[in-house]
Amino acid sequence: MTWAIAFMVLLSFMGWKYITPSSTDPQHGSSSPVDSDLETSELKQTSWPQLRGPTFNSISAETGLADSWPEGGPPLVWTRELGQGYSSFAAVGNCVFTQTQNLYQQSIVCLDAETGDTVWTHHYGWPYDGGGLYPGPRSTPTWHKGRLYFAAPDGTISCLIADSGKPVWTCNPKKKYRGLGTDFGFASSPVIVDDRLIVPVGGQDASVVALDLRDGSTIWASGESSASYATPLPIYFQGHSLVVTPLENSIALFDVVTGKQQWEIEFSQGYDEHSAAPIYKEPFLFVASPFKAGAKCYRLVEADRASADQKTARKLSTDNAADSDNDQLGTPVVAWEAMKFSNDVASSVLVDGRVYGFDLKDPQSRLNRPSRGEFRCLDFETGRIIWSTNKVGQANIIAADNKLILFTDSGELILARSGTEQYTELARTQVFQDEICWTYPALHHGCVYLRTQTRAACLYLGQVPYGAKLPARSVRSIPRVYVLDAKWLVGGERDYPATVPDWFEFLAWYKWSLVGIVFASLVAAVSNLLTRGSARTGRLIFWMTTIVYGVIGSPIINSRQSEYVLLWPVVLWTAFQLTINVITLTEQSHDRNSYRWLARTMGLLFIGICALYFHLCRSLGYAIEWSFLTGFLPAFAVAVIASRYLTTQYRYWLMTDLVVSAISFSAYFWFCVIYIKWKLIVGS
Repeated sequence: MTWAIAFMVLLSFMGWKYITPSSTDPQHGSSSPVDSDLETSELKQTSWPQLRGPTFNSISAETGLADSWPEGGPPLVWTRELGQGYSSFAAVGNCVFTQTQNLYQQSIVCLDAETGDTVWTHHYGWPYDGGGLYPGPRSTPTWHKGRLYFAAPDGTISCLIADSGKPVWTCNPKKKYRGLGTDFGFASSPVIVDDRLIVPVGGQDASVVALDLRDGSTIWASGESSASYATPLPIYFQGHSLVVTPLENSIALFDVVTGKQQWEIEFSQGYDEHSAAPIYKEPFLFVASPFKAGAKCYRLVEADRASADQKTARKLSTDNAADSDNDQLGTPVVAWEAMKFSNDVASSVLVDGRVYGFDLKDPQSRLNRPSRGEFRCLDFETGRIIWSTNKVGQANIIAADNKLILFTDSGELILARSGTEQYTELARTQVFQDEICWTYPALHHGCVYLRTQTRAACLYLGQVPYGAKLPARSVRSIPRVYVLDAKWLVGGERDYPATVPDWFEFLAWYKWSLVGIVFASLVAAVSNLLTRGSARTGRLIFWMTTIVYGVIGSPIINSRQSEYVLLWPVVLWTAFQLTINVITLTEQSHDRNSYRWLARTMGLLFIGICALYFHLCRSLGYAIEWSFLTGFLPAFAVAVIASRYLTTQYRYWLMTDLVVSAISFSAYFWFCVIYIKWKLIVGS
């Protein structure tokens, strides 16, 4: 008991330490690497204070970027393991900021821009979805006047002193207003406009909330719709300070000063997600939807009821909140549509009257393949496709110095020319391998900061030779992460892996699984007849055949038909039931010691198969199928009863085993399906 008490004390100490609101690196906590009085012109020229840059549009004013790279790619300034997360970088002065997590805590970190060394760290909570498909924080910190604002996956919004990491305030508007629509984790980055911090919440009377920068108190809350994952976009129209916010099934416009909702346009019904940022150039608003829904360009209009005199008076009184409250804009009209331009996790960018972005044609990338679709250039006035190419893939974009810096989801960094009549590539290099890269890049002082789900890297893109604290290296020196390609174990994928299968799809998987159990029973019967073996031998053949069928059945079936079938539930159930059977035999045996090694071996094999299946789900991006690991507990009682029949030698044991196995598998399978459907209802 002594060691247990000591362990609990240690665990309690660690828990207290890592949920403490503040933690600062003792070696660097007293330094002041970020000047809170940086000039606005410098912020716009070389800094990247928030997601998608100083003007929210992924356009940088930096110049002097190289027109080509050496064969080995641009100089690698530094690379480091960072931890789990999809947070991008905010970069100001000599610091870059991002969010991450490890096995026991979430953190926001300040790194030295030139070395990648940690300046300070602030821990703010337990890991998010640590063992899931997409673990870690999603949003990007925002730097503003010497303070750092960030959002956690649970919707908590916090403010820190940027040069030390010291906490100022924290609040959770999502919890306060019971926000809906961000079941995969809050992903919007804080947006600061006119000393208001604006975030989507998705609560009742609180689709969007504006917080006071001083203390996090609510200034206004407005709207009725569920939230989504995109970051709001500040815009100005006819002198109005507004914010465009993509929601779960719509896009809405709010007045920054009063919070009044100007309009809301419906996009879809039921579950939907919007992650890509809108594009605005007065008076046109461009919105690209996911899932092959295409893009629309709207023209913003003022309400027809407003007379010319009223409009003039309104412009003269924009600082008056009471007058602003009476302003109402008309519903925008569609200027043009482009069905062949659907954005997902990567947003498009507008440069010199042209929209550059990726038209996603089917599901997002997986470790075994990149996203499929075409990278396109559209005319912003008409929606006409100027050019398309399949040489890029899905990429997040930075526009700077008449160039496009493209960071693809397969880890490539590409340099292309903007403003041309056809795709013109200047250079490319493979930065990361065997990892999915969905995080926005950041450009700061000629360096581009990139991140995978676990690592970060800084590359120098300038023309002049790089000279800083560390000698530059080649991107080829970045360690490669070797990941098991598990696609051959399935042989296909559903059209939309993140959506819950309908009852008919589950029924198809169930029918094919029962076919496997019947097939294994026939193989055991034929083998037993030919060899005149014992029931024990026949049962061993039955279980081995069932496992083999479950493993190789999916790729064989999926290679011959368009309807996707998953048979791994048969493998999981077989390992589960067989383990229960061996334990039952051990309990029935007079010499239990001789059977215990077999029971322990089966237990370890069962755990190994579950771990393999979990890895299969993670590597292929299966957000639903992993739930077949949840049915063992509710199906345990049925499996125990079934084991009494499956370990007893009846005269017609083959028929008995077939019926009992079918009943046991049915209980396990449908318990899992009910759990999946229940989780969908609760999440909605």
